[in-house]
Amino acid sequence: MQPGNNYPQQAGNSGDMGSLIGKSLGQFRIVERIGAGGMATVFKAYQPNLDRHVAIKVLPSYHARDPIFVKRFVQEARSVAKLAHPNIVQIHDFGEQDTITYIVMEYVDGGTLKDRLKQALAVPEAVDFIIQGAEGLDCAHRNNIVHRDVKPANMLLRRDGHLLLSDFGIAKILEESTSLTRVGTGIGTPQYMSPEQGMGQKVDRRSDIYSLGIVLFHCLTGRVPFIADSPLTITVKHMNEPLPVELLVAEGVPNPIIQVVQKMTAKQANDRYQSADLLIEALTGALVASNLSMPRMYRVPPIAQVGNSGSNMGSNPGISSTPSGSLAGGKPAPSQMVTCFRCGTINPDSRLFCTTCGDELANGRANKDTYRVNGRPVLARLTMQTGTAGLQGRSYRFHQDVTTIGRTNGNDMIIPGRSVSRRHARLWFSDGHWYLDDVGSSNGTLVNNVRIFQAVMLNDGDTINFGDEIVVFNITYGP
Repeated sequence: MQPGNNYPQQAGNSGDMGSLIGKSLGQFRIVERIGAGGMATVFKAYQPNLDRHVAIKVLPSYHARDPIFVKRFVQEARSVAKLAHPNIVQIHDFGEQDTITYIVMEYVDGGTLKDRLKQALAVPEAVDFIIQGAEGLDCAHRNNIVHRDVKPANMLLRRDGHLLLSDFGIAKILEESTSLTRVGTGIGTPQYMSPEQGMGQKVDRRSDIYSLGIVLFHCLTGRVPFIADSPLTITVKHMNEPLPVELLVAEGVPNPIIQVVQKMTAKQANDRYQSADLLIEALTGALVASNLSMPRMYRVPPIAQVGNSGSNMGSNPGISSTPSGSLAGGKPAPSQMVTCFRCGTINPDSRLFCTTCGDELANGRANKDTYRVNGRPVLARLTMQTGTAGLQGRSYRFHQDVTTIGRTNGNDMIIPGRSVSRRHARLWFSDGHWYLDDVGSSNGTLVNNVRIFQAVMLNDGDTINFGDEIVVFNITYGP
């Protein structure tokens, strides 16, 4: 197994799977086997027409020969493939060839969260991972998909710490294809399974929130809360034993964070956070209450004291981000002046975008620009057609990273109109295309006058409404 591979290796009979290396499944040429488990054998493959590597999961023959299983597998793959979200591994394709059933997914080369958990993580890092997982779950839950097997091994990491959830719906397929409904025999991973799932009861989004809470406990302490010799005993502990809070205290976890973990892992679903969005608010609030650094996309930036006529960059209203190192104990660092790398304009360092050309001042996110056309990175430009406080007509350029859009500080792009929600939408780049997703805003996000309820791919010249505020999207190119 190569360093950084993100799929667990398990002992077991993989049949003749090794013979696939060097052969092709559809347009994908198998390069190497990178993991094996009870559900599938996973290969790294190359797709020549797009010059990229992908991950291919090949079903074991005993599943592939079951027409009911294959039918459900295809149905679930189609549902999950619609979940275009920066914190969910994207499904590219699936098919059958020579009695082989397979699914093609985004290849992630940074390992899994499980690989990171050799010891307890720092509280801000742990919470950052959990918030990213919650963002992915929020998208799935809003599309009526419950993961059912949230655990560190299903949380893939890029090398920069960006987290993606994988294996949505696998547990559901297995549950529907078997008669395992007795206590302690539900399909999933007992160490992270909610009490109701362990009992074989119907589960909903709150079961995923419980599992994510156990993952957070693991991140903060370096171990799962309940350990036993059998899955049944672990399930009973999840049902009856209180969370060992003393382990969190021993690691120095602040009390506001402990309270969130306890609510996430409440025995009764009604006592937990009822949605991932509420969980995210609670986690960010607990970090603030603990005087700890916020994850990048939720940080509250210092308000710039140095103005520039007609500009709202770095203050509210406007567009802003927190520069690295600018927060210490929640206090903003003194403002300094920096020169835009592109046009030479002098700006306060509390601003992310240049007041003149709209480019990112430090060019720090340019390292995300891995997709290029004719040697030039594909970027996004958003131009305000409306907007208060002098934003109308201003244009801003974004790298191939996740851009959060909303009304309040802590977003990458701040649009102060009253019709814009506090957290409104998210823009990101994947596999050669730009995507936009509404994150549960009150007044909605429209693309070309059509309200969107899941992620959509943007085309050059699309008109976007964030509430009543109008923005034009264009594809542009870096140097």
